Amino acid sequence: MIQQNRFAQMGEMISMIAHQWRQPLNNLSLIFQTFIFKYQMQKLDDETLKQLAQESKNQIDFMSGTIDDFRDFFKPSREKSEFLLDEVIKESVDIIKPVLKKEGISIILSLDEKIRLFLYASELKQVLINILNNAKDALNESDKEEKQIKVSTIQESDHVKIKISDNAGGVPDEIIDRIFDPYFSTKTDKNGTGIGLYMSKKIVEEYLEGTLSVVNVVDGAIFMIILKNE
Repeated sequence: MIQQNRFAQMGEMISMIAHQWRQPLNNLSLIFQTFIFKYQMQKLDDETLKQLAQESKNQIDFMSGTIDDFRDFFKPSREKSEFLLDEVIKESVDIIKPVLKKEGISIILSLDEKIRLFLYASELKQVLINILNNAKDALNESDKEEKQIKVSTIQESDHVKIKISDNAGGVPDEIIDRIFDPYFSTKTDKNGTGIGLYMSKKIVEEYLEGTLSVVNVVDGAIFMIILKNE
């Protein structure tokens, strides 16, 4: 049983890497298309070139980091570090921002810039990107004209709350209790693996020692991450 569990974990890891790479590869394609378009329109000035180069570097760095993070994912030897939460959230948003912009999805940040955590920053970033991707997919399947994602942070006595909400209409009642199950996906016709949210919950609970939950509100869903901050 132990050996079977290890094989299952390896399969999860490989699937998760593929899942995590799909978005930045798409982003790199969009950046390249923008580069060609700007060049053809003779609008490729130094500032634009610098911006596109930095965006490309961000995507490549994230893909490289994914390999490093998941290579050691099941090893307990990783070290925690202190970081500003708002910076990790902004870095996560930057990874997915090119696609959000292309698909007309606005993102609003309301972040406490003073919150510091002593945790695994890379793992938290993986979770944030997974949830943002999930919100993006839900919005693309909705009929909303003004698509919006909001990310906010709240410092409470001994813990921090990270709220990621969208106005996509919410998770259907019949599946809301199953969306964190392994390999459960509502996007089987779009190569959905059901890995993202499952792994996100696994990371939050087992490595970040927090909780991840989802609730429906009037116009959408809110994913809530609660982390200790003693």
